[in-house]
Amino acid sequence: MADFETTRFDIRSGEFNKTVSEFIPGDENAWSLLDSRQFEIMDSVVDNSRKAKAMDRVLLEMSRIFPRSDTAYCQALQKRLALTDKKNTAEMERIAKEAYFHRRDVDIMLYGKIIYDVYKASTDKNNFPYKDIVKFYRKRQLAEENALGREQRQEDLSRIDFDLEQPETDPVQKLNKIEEALELLQDKYFGPVEANSAKKRYCHTAADICRRELFDIDTAAEYLGRAKEYERRAEKARIQWAKRRGMPTNKQEEAYKQKFRTDTGNEY
Repeated sequence: MADFETTRFDIRSGEFNKTVSEFIPGDENAWSLLDSRQFEIMDSVVDNSRKAKAMDRVLLEMSRIFPRSDTAYCQALQKRLALTDKKNTAEMERIAKEAYFHRRDVDIMLYGKIIYDVYKASTDKNNFPYKDIVKFYRKRQLAEENALGREQRQEDLSRIDFDLEQPETDPVQKLNKIEEALELLQDKYFGPVEANSAKKRYCHTAADICRRELFDIDTAAEYLGRAKEYERRAEKARIQWAKRRGMPTNKQEEAYKQKFRTDTGNEY
């Protein structure tokens, strides 16, 4: 079966090479052949070395027929990387170089990922030539991951807020949901000011539930203490935000010290 698949793949490669060579530069009719050939290569069951060679021909013809189609080129190059032996340093570096040279008008989340994947496999990261792109790609990647995490957490918080408003939700369930909300509100996703301000509000809600519905003054006091700490963290974050931007903070700092004064003086 393996010999049959290899023979069939080689025949199809020859047919593709003959057909694609007949297209002149700029012929839009070539796209369907170039696209279908990529899927055909990736879906075949032959060894990766054969697939890689076939994909190289696709990249060569794509560059010849559509020399300015850098996004499509990088999309195909990403498939080529998947077929590459990660221990083959020369091939990996060549692919990173190709991605770098075809980055014009291409989203860094495409060409940067190719370069980043090569960087991860590199055994000489200190001398990797595109470390600035790796750094920028990772920054964008983390920002997008955080945005998705924030979006999901906002949906969960909306669900919690809805449940808290329902009369059938008993007080203990409400407190459990508030604890869930406090866990969701992480600085990583919302920033320290927004996260701690929201935590403060939830703690005040919890204290009110303890007083009015559970008649538990002690637990209410604990939540008020937590609310005060979250308020302190939010105010501290506001001051630090202003300082990083060179804004005057003397009045803010004085108000902070007066409001959150401690016996030890360790308000910071």
